[in-house]
Amino acid sequence: MADSVRVQVLMSREEAGRFEAYCQERGFKKSTLIARLIRDHLAGEHFAQQQALFESSTAMGNQNL
Repeated sequence: MADSVRVQVLMSREEAGRFEAYCQERGFKKSTLIARLIRDHLAGEHFAQQQALFESSTAMGNQNL
């Protein structure tokens, strides 16, 4: 995935601990599982791909001209 973006997720320590234990027990990488869950959720909601949301600030600035 050469064209990837980093997304940070905040959760309680309890949720993070449960998620960590689940991933270890089931053999998932946390980042891979999170990406899959997001894709599955969006597909289940029939949410079509939108215009690029993660453009560089320069490109976004040019759109406002």
